[in-house]
Amino acid sequence: MVQKSLAYARLSYFKVLMSSSVEFVLLESIASVEDFLKLQFNASSTKIKKYFDRSFLNRSLAARSTLLLPLNFVNDNLVNPSYEGPDIEIVYQDELFFVLNKPANIHSHPLVYEEKNNCLSFLRTKFPEYLNVNQAHYDRGLLYRLDFETSGILVYVKKAESYKWLRDNFNQFAKKKIYHCIVQGHCQLQGRFQHYFYSKEAKGRRVVVSSDPSLGQCGEFLLTALSFDAKTQTTLMEVELKTGLRHQIRAQLAHLGYPIAGDIFYGAKAAKRLYLHAYLYQLIIDQKSFQFSIEPIEF
Repeated sequence: MVQKSLAYARLSYFKVLMSSSVEFVLLESIASVEDFLKLQFNASSTKIKKYFDRSFLNRSLAARSTLLLPLNFVNDNLVNPSYEGPDIEIVYQDELFFVLNKPANIHSHPLVYEEKNNCLSFLRTKFPEYLNVNQAHYDRGLLYRLDFETSGILVYVKKAESYKWLRDNFNQFAKKKIYHCIVQGHCQLQGRFQHYFYSKEAKGRRVVVSSDPSLGQCGEFLLTALSFDAKTQTTLMEVELKTGLRHQIRAQLAHLGYPIAGDIFYGAKAAKRLYLHAYLYQLIIDQKSFQFSIEPIEF
């Protein structure tokens, strides 16, 4: 399915080949593929380099030549209208919010058009009119993101005019962010913990935690041990986030010696899933309190 029309139809016509590419037949010659892409799609150099190598971009083509482009480029920043994943429960909605119970092992939002295993494609199948929020970015109206492996409360803002203010001031009105997780070992840690976060691996994928304030962003949470399972040697923990850094709970607990069960990325043993769940969010907006909570099914 192609949803972006050509800016200058006289230059070319096109057809979809299977599901992953689009074939353009040029009606006029082009000096370079890069010039064509910038003209037809108003594409930035950054976007073009994301999808194509320099040798392809420098090619000149005569009239009636064909040009094969990936569908992800043609529909860049659009959310796929097909959803392939488990059913997602809408636990609350009003004129401002959708509140979803995100299952584990689906994305909060896509990174390319062809991804269908994400919460925004689910919303688009039900309420496409609300995907007009924050259209320049793939996360649309999401107030925050949950990792692919994490389940739980996910809040989406329906209105564009409300979204920017809420996102820019999120730390002011998000009064509670509570997660439940199962960690390896008998964890008896209680109270407030503060560390510093940075990344040293390629593309910044793995977060490293340190006690040295000079090494990165400050991350803070409160820990409460809820119960210990002697049979599995695991502890159910409650984590109240005071900050919200990427992989914060996962990396910080691993640093403390108690990685989340199933989080092999941070040193835990493999399990049926990564046992981290966004249990409760409390928001206070214009002196009105919203509190959303849901128990993790798989725990």
